[in-house]
Formats: sequence, C-alpha cells, structure tokens
Amino acid sequence: MRSRVLLAATAAMILLLQPVPARASGQVATLSRTSVKPGETIRVDGEGWTPGQLLQFVTCGEGGLTGSAACDTRAALATPVRTDGTFVVDLQIGDPPRACPCVVHIGEVLGASGEDPVDLPIILAGHASGSLPAGATQVRTLELQDYYLSGRSSAAWFGAAEHLTLTFTVRNPTTSTLVSAVLQARLDGGGDDNVYFQQKVEDLKPGESRTFHVPVDIPMFAFGRYVAHADVSGLATVTLRYNAYPWGLFLINIGGLVLIAWGVWRRFRRRRVLRDLSPADAMLPAVVRLGSLGAFLVFDDAPGARGLRRHAGAQLSLDSLRTLIGDGQSHAHGASVLDLDALGHVLARRYPRGISLLEEEKE
Repeated sequence: MRSRVLLAATAAMILLLQPVPARASGQVATLSRTSVKPGETIRVDGEGWTPGQLLQFVTCGEGGLTGSAACDTRAALATPVRTDGTFVVDLQIGDPPRACPCVVHIGEVLGASGEDPVDLPIILAGHASGSLPAGATQVRTLELQDYYLSGRSSAAWFGAAEHLTLTFTVRNPTTSTLVSAVLQARLDGGGDDNVYFQQKVEDLKPGESRTFHVPVDIPMFAFGRYVAHADVSGLATVTLRYNAYPWGLFLINIGGLVLIAWGVWRRFRRRRVLRDLSPADAMLPAVVRLGSLGAFLVFDDAPGARGLRRHAGAQLSLDSLRTLIGDGQSHAHGASVLDLDALGHVLARRYPRGISLLEEEKE
C-alpha cells in the first residue's frame, strides 16, 4: 500500500514538471527542460507579456512562495519583452539557498503593469529537498502610500553633488505575512541603471505599513534628468524624477560673456574716437612722459589717475610747470623745451578739468 502511494506521488510530481505552458493573466512561459543540475543552461520562451517590460528570471527554492530570500539572486537574469510580447532567454540555473520544491520565477523587475509573476516548477538534481513552509502564502501586492525626495540644496545650482533621500511607505493589504522580500533601487540618467542599493524586508504583517529611506546620490556637475526607481520585490514600485540643471553656472558664464562683449565694444568705441581725433588732439595721449624731467604728465581722465595721484602725493599747477620747464620768454635762450602757451591752449580746450604731473619713481 505504501509503495502505491509513493508511486502515485512520484507520478503526480512528474506530470507537474512536464514542459507545458504556465499561464497567469494571459502570460505564457515554458522551459526547454525541467530536470537539470545547478549551473546548466536551459531556454525559457514566453508570449503574452507587456511589450518593453523588463523581466527577471531567477531560480528559487520553497516553491518561490517565501520571496527572494529563497532565490539565487546571483544567477538572476533580466531581459526586456519584445514588441510582440514574446521573449527567448538562455538561463543559467542557479543554486537556491533554500530546499526544493524549486521553480524558475519570472516577474516584472519594476512591477509597473501589475501583471502576476509566473513560477515554472523544475527539478534540481543533487539539491536538497523538503516541504513547503507551513502557512506559506505568497504576497502578490503591496500598496504604495506615500513617497517623496528630500535633501535638495541650493549648491546644486552651481554643479555641486547632491545627497538626496527617497522616502516611501508601503502597506500590506493582504491577509498573509510578507515573509521575505528585497528592496532594490536604481538610478537612470547617469549612464548606469544597475541596482545600487538593496535591503531585506522581513515579516511585513497583514495591514502593517513600513517606511523605507533610500539614498540617492546625484554626481557633481550632473546635467539632465535623473530617474530614481525603488521597488519591494516588484510588488510596490516608486519612480521619482530629478532635474539636474546647474543654472547658477549658466548665469556665471552668461555674465562672463556679457563682460567680454562689453570690453570688446568699449575697445572698439575707443578706437573709433581716436580715429576721429584731429592730429593736434591725437598728439596728446592721456599720459605723457617728460624724459628731461624724469616725470609723467597724467591727465585727469587717464585710467587710474586718481590712484596715481594718491601714490605721488603731490600735484603741480600750470604755474609750477612753467617754472620747471621755462616760459615762452626764455625760449630764445634755449631754456624752454615746450611752447607752454600753445600747450596750455590745447590742454585747456581738451581737458577743462585740469591736469596733474606725477613724478616718476627713481630706480
């Protein structure tokens, strides 16, 4: 009698593990082989899935009922669904950390469409076998209650790195306890959308809510849109966008361009003024060096004239200048080097505010 019961149980298990399609909400998936060793590769085919959806394939123990803690996540494989809703994957079978019955678990990575996962039974030769945990019922949905991104700073306007926090709260609306799940986080936009954060979620009881805090680091000088994704085993998914545009750097660069343009315009305008001067005016620049006196003749509109005047600490009036150089009457005796009457006439016309003579520093 006992041998008949054992034979019947074995036959039922063989029938269960035949490569027949597994269906859930119109989704179809099949295995090329149902009896393999860990490390071997089999082909998984599917149809009826959401086009473009990213699916994860992983080998799990305990019938896949106790969450990702019973799965060999190191051998997990992710691939997108084709535009016609099909996929073909060559999957390397993993070595689950829990005893069989074992399955190939196929589920959405982010759980955006809400489709149910598919568990395909498989026999792992040489792997430990056991019974399903008592009362193990898989939780297939979680409610997302609240989520937000915090930690923004004004320094990001100038290209500084941002250390943000994604905070979200989920609730277990089912009558079963979420025995084991994994919180995963990804960041798109920086050239890398791999999982950068993982955290185990244990024993989320029916009706219980739990809040999670996920770090989100935006690199220095980031530019463009970044998208932060976080999900709890694909059951509750949160997606937040962060726009990284360092407007402060843009304003600084624009200000620098305006200053450059103003300087070029001012230089061009000065050249036009000098071009339009008469020869008599053009012979008198803003600063004139008098070699015979070892001094400079600086006009009030010369650049830096005020600072030069402070540095010299003295001014010479026109009368003092006549005394040093000589007046027009001494010109016949060779004592005068300038016609000061003519110079005074030109200076008075061009520089009505007066002039100053600054002595040159002796070496």
